[in-house]
Amino acid sequence: MRRLKAPQRREQLIEVATKLFAKYGYEATTTFKIAEAAGVTEPILYRHFETKQEMFVAIVSAVSEQTLSNWQELIAGESDPAQQIRKIAETFPGHIKQLADAYHVLHGALATSRDKKVLAVMKEHYAQIEGFFIRIIQRGQELGVFRPQLDPKGPAWQLIMTGIGYAMIVLNLQTMEQSLIKNAIESILRGMSIIKV
Repeated sequence: MRRLKAPQRREQLIEVATKLFAKYGYEATTTFKIAEAAGVTEPILYRHFETKQEMFVAIVSAVSEQTLSNWQELIAGESDPAQQIRKIAETFPGHIKQLADAYHVLHGALATSRDKKVLAVMKEHYAQIEGFFIRIIQRGQELGVFRPQLDPKGPAWQLIMTGIGYAMIVLNLQTMEQSLIKNAIESILRGMSIIKV
């Protein structure tokens, strides 16, 4: 067993747990299996994570942080809210591919887990994504691009559900033409728009 410094070992355990959760599901993966795959004992694993739930929370937190920081950086130089949404949609396939195992974990837990702490962290993840899109939509309303009477929560969730659906299909079934997601995003933008976007 190779000795790693605490931050490196923690990162390694998260990486191993992500792969195992993605392959076998959160419920079926034990801390013993994670420790074994990481080449450590369970007591060493428990020095870094008290429970399997803590590992799951760390995975979801990392995905949330990486996703939101990536999107913030992506739209930083773009003032048009409709164009910001388009930019995110254009890069979304690459984002999903890069974080494929983590998204398998999230979607698997979303579909099967009844663990209250797991569901709570999932709810927080989607609340952060919802807030991100609501801010873009509200900015569009302030600029007169999007309809002012529109509740921004509706289109925010249309965008989220489009992303979840796209990710679940491409990660589990088949590749999808970029034009399909582009058309879906344009439909959502048309529904929000005052003027042609």
